[in-house]
Amino acid sequence: VACSWLGLSLVLPPTGMSKADIDALVAKIGDKKEGQAALEGLGKTAADKGTPAEPFLVAAFDKVLEATGDKSKNVVEAAIAAAKAILDMASPFAVDSLMPAFLTGLGVKAKPTQKVATLNIVAALAEKHPKSIGYVLVTLAMPVAELTCDIKKEVKEAATTCMTAICNCTGNKDLEPFLPFVVKAAQSIDSTHACVEKLAGCIFVQNVETPALAAMLPVLSRGLNDKVEEVKRTCCLIVDNMCKVVEDPAAVVPIMPRLEPLVKAACEKMANPEARNMAERALKTLQKAGEG
Repeated sequence: VACSWLGLSLVLPPTGMSKADIDALVAKIGDKKEGQAALEGLGKTAADKGTPAEPFLVAAFDKVLEATGDKSKNVVEAAIAAAKAILDMASPFAVDSLMPAFLTGLGVKAKPTQKVATLNIVAALAEKHPKSIGYVLVTLAMPVAELTCDIKKEVKEAATTCMTAICNCTGNKDLEPFLPFVVKAAQSIDSTHACVEKLAGCIFVQNVETPALAAMLPVLSRGLNDKVEEVKRTCCLIVDNMCKVVEDPAAVVPIMPRLEPLVKAACEKMANPEARNMAERALKTLQKAGEG
């Protein structure tokens, strides 16, 4: 049976498992007695059957990742192993389909063990498929950045590692030396001022694409919401510098809903005329970059 990634077929090759078999294992994940075995079975299926099983296992990934928040340590370990096995055989094009599971795992309702597992998995995926993670940075950067300030030490450490990994997926050589400041700014409000100043020193020559803009969203969001006008002004300078070298308007469109309102607010609220002029200039550059 031919099996496309989209999962249009319902049965794997003769030696494989049917979709119904995989669904049966997924249904047992929440069972206290059979959950661990079911997760181990899914992990084995991913390792043994590979690509033909991918559409069904990717569809089940959210349930597997959810189990990393289980009270049982054995279930958590089995869930992490199954998740890793699925991602080891998954296509880089599957990342977009995995995003809902990642966002749930990074969300406020997720258990600490689920957050840590999700962060570690995303970090590993960033090293394996940097372009695919770069593609989803617009959605991923903010939730990961927020967890670098989590009250749980293990979550904070995993988030810092993950933030470093995903920021390395921008593909922008000009920004690379400054990425540690992006991560540091996310970790602490106290670090924002100094980090924004450092980032203002980045000279952009290479074409700025969506991943680079997305990686900057956490620090720009925090800086543009800061009470200190000089910090807001410097953030506007960064926006202006980056958007001047955007070649494709499509690169700006995904970040406009988040960034444009913040720059507009800076234009309206800043009392200092010079700072306000900088904000107005950044807004024009941002809008021009988005229009082409």
